Amino acid sequence: MKKIIAIITVAFMSCYAGALAQDVIVLHMKDGTTRRYVNGVKERTDINFYKHAPTTTYTPDYTSTHDNGYQVAWNVNSVWKIDGEYTVGIFWEDSVPKNFTPRHGLCFGTKPGLTVDNCEQKAYAEDVTLRGINIHRDMMSNIFPYCHYLVIGEKMTNNMSMRVPYNNSDSYAEFYLDVASNHLATHLERGATYYYRTFTEGQVLEDGAMKSVVFYGPERSFRVPRVMADYGYFPYAQGTPEAMAAFAHHFPQGVTAPTWAEIDALWKQWRETAEGKHLDLSADITSDQFDDGTGYRLNRIPDEFYTWLANREVVIDAFDDLAEVSWVIEAHGDTLATVSIELVTGLDSIPGGKYVRFTPVVPMVNHRVIYRSNEVVPGVKYKLVVNFAPETLPNATANDLLPTLIRIVTNPIEGGKDTVIVNKHYVPATHMSTYENDDFNIRQMGTNLKIESRITSAELRNNNYNRIMRIAQMRLVPYKEE
Repeated sequence: MKKIIAIITVAFMSCYAGALAQDVIVLHMKDGTTRRYVNGVKERTDINFYKHAPTTTYTPDYTSTHDNGYQVAWNVNSVWKIDGEYTVGIFWEDSVPKNFTPRHGLCFGTKPGLTVDNCEQKAYAEDVTLRGINIHRDMMSNIFPYCHYLVIGEKMTNNMSMRVPYNNSDSYAEFYLDVASNHLATHLERGATYYYRTFTEGQVLEDGAMKSVVFYGPERSFRVPRVMADYGYFPYAQGTPEAMAAFAHHFPQGVTAPTWAEIDALWKQWRETAEGKHLDLSADITSDQFDDGTGYRLNRIPDEFYTWLANREVVIDAFDDLAEVSWVIEAHGDTLATVSIELVTGLDSIPGGKYVRFTPVVPMVNHRVIYRSNEVVPGVKYKLVVNFAPETLPNATANDLLPTLIRIVTNPIEGGKDTVIVNKHYVPATHMSTYENDDFNIRQMGTNLKIESRITSAELRNNNYNRIMRIAQMRLVPYKEE
């Protein structure tokens, strides 16, 4: 229910009376008391009325998404996870005027029915300048005049910010938090429910004396979710950090052992093999129940999996594993691929039965294509086999049938130093050919294979070579020296 608060200030109405007409204003209060105010030629009485609306907590609709698509509506304005622990932010506005010398705060506890005298903790929102960036208008602006915030949790950091609606529109503002104030330091336990209620302490005149009163906002609550990711569990069995550390001992010194994310797809493939299906891992898997479902973790990665990885032939498909082609920036700013791509199928005479024909479209530019495989295992010595198809166009010209020169380079998927495998390899156009390298190995999981044309302008002008590449299936075969 809205309260009407009377004080000698706020919504404006004034009365002026002459000394002979009316020199006293009598105010009859609702509690039966009266108040008299003398008026004259040089005096007047201003009586202002305030209508106080309950505190508004701005859009407490923060939602987090967890494993298995599980979502949590927090009923707060912001949530942060700092060093594995949760911290929440509350933003609110009230209409208690400055004339009441208001002091704003928040009651907090694990039980409902909060008041300033019946709560486990309370904290005051110190007056700070809330400067925010209106994202949609890209400008600095003072947010609302009666706005306050409080952060609840163990920690705050200097880069914390909060987003709130802007002027009740579809736009919103973002402001950065002051880590030195407006912080209720407490531990938020996962799985626990907490209650909060904003309040304002103000001073009003009653029976001729100033008295402290408290104006409350609505009581709200939030539950800290208990989700599997916070406990090192997963929707299906995945290697724990301890299991991955033990698995890393399979890899030789000087290489980077893969992460679970890098071997996850291969693990699933292996579990579908006859060996993987019949290997009993029940003693190595633990499980537990969480808000977002049943969580699992794999406490030991069997040696059989590494043996399968290290002895597995890796096939790079001519079509599916093509990741990138070179490009140039034209004068008007658009990008243009340096080659056209033609997929050729139905060829029993070459490995994989298909190839990609890369034909230059930008004159006088050597081009590059990148093939990518996430399945190449670091520390394993492979034989690299790259198959090049012959020209199969029925209307091939003499220029189409010229040979080409290529360079093969490898580098890590996440970026790193290039390693040249072969600098200038001759590739005929009249028959299938193969490049082989018996000493191919990498230091990180997965690899990019860059295949580049290496023709000089003079060689092109003299019709010695062209820059057409016809790349078929590639393979990496684990290589065992006798």
